[in-house]
Amino acid sequence: MNKDILEKFDLINYPLTKNYKRDEVFNDLVKDKTIAYVGPAPNLQGLGMGEFIDSHDLVFRVGDSPVGFMGATGKENDYGSRTDVLVHSFNDHDRPQLEKDINWLRSLKYFLEPMVQSHEAQRQAQWFGRIGVPIHHVPDEHVKPGPLFDYLGSLPNTGYLGLLTMMYYDIKHLYLTGFTFYNMNEWSDAGNCYFDEWYDTEKYKKHGLNEAKIAKGAYKQIHNPANDIAHFRNILKVEKHRNKIKLDEYLTKHFEE
Repeated sequence: MNKDILEKFDLINYPLTKNYKRDEVFNDLVKDKTIAYVGPAPNLQGLGMGEFIDSHDLVFRVGDSPVGFMGATGKENDYGSRTDVLVHSFNDHDRPQLEKDINWLRSLKYFLEPMVQSHEAQRQAQWFGRIGVPIHHVPDEHVKPGPLFDYLGSLPNTGYLGLLTMMYYDIKHLYLTGFTFYNMNEWSDAGNCYFDEWYDTEKYKKHGLNEAKIAKGAYKQIHNPANDIAHFRNILKVEKHRNKIKLDEYLTKHFEE
């Protein structure tokens, strides 16, 4: 990690820099709300947290959700059933799969896209216009190329970038769950963010699982969970951030003990 970049941009107090301009329409949606920020990590299976997740004012789903998309999956008891905001990269290889349940997409209140758009921007804009759901895109200059990428030395994962984005909004608090930083950078079934029924999808057949590639080191130059973990430890030391974040049992064990 580049300490000079950290000192110049204060990426602990302002993880997307002081120049980040929040979406005030999005802020109106989340202001003074409790948010369940739910990743798809299988460590939630069998815990029966679904009712608690759904009790929040808003439910954010990160990435390829195990519930909601394509109807009931039988995982609602553990992951909840509501989805209000989808946090996703919406890449070229994601959109065709998501569009298979276009009615579900159009039922959502907002999209949060914290990942860089780069060469896909025009195609994405057309797709979002056709879906018709309001979207907030975190501008590329805050991520890559940008100070956060330069500081970490890798591209933060979409879910983590979305979490950092929410630190700029007037939320009551955000409950973070189903989010393991790929089993704290020790990839295993507990850190895998995919489920058996997804292995036969067109997306997987064409691109494989990012988590497996991370575990083998193929994506370490792009995504490196160890860098996100180190940054998040410092984020939690900042009172204004910590007051907005509630950790589930898994994250409490790894970040507060």
